[in-house]
Amino acid sequence: MNICGVCGNEFEGSTALCPYCGSPAGAGSVQKNPSATPPRVKKAQRAGGQKMITVNIESGMPDVAQALVQLDMKLGAARQQGVALVKVIHGWGSTGAGGRIKAALPQHLADLRRRRVIRGFVAGDQFAVSTRQGADLISKFPELKSSMHTDRKNAGITFVEL
Repeated sequence: MNICGVCGNEFEGSTALCPYCGSPAGAGSVQKNPSATPPRVKKAQRAGGQKMITVNIESGMPDVAQALVQLDMKLGAARQQGVALVKVIHGWGSTGAGGRIKAALPQHLADLRRRRVIRGFVAGDQFAVSTRQGADLISKFPELKSSMHTDRKNAGITFVEL
């Protein structure tokens, strides 16, 4: 399994182009290694990549362990591309009581923050102009104002700052 170094999506085989974004498959693609530890956040100046990307870790209905490995790989690929913010779609849960991935994510992200792999995170249900976390995130990333209608207090997403 390979991960596109441009969009962060996983793809099989040795295709010439990423099937998701169309970039050359060798351009920054990473071989997936589930046991790899994500690199620490570097204080160096970020490359001129996209400022924010969206990754979906609930797609394909993975179990919690698979979803967290996928997230770590996508965060690593995003960091290599100079991405500053990742919107993670993890879902809320089909029962309406919150899914297992959503429940495990805050602890996993807190561990990554403690190890300085990420700078921080804001759960979607805390993303609003009226909350301290939401206001801080919007002040760092003003482009989030355009997604307030769909992302405000959305319990199925989490923002991760790299």
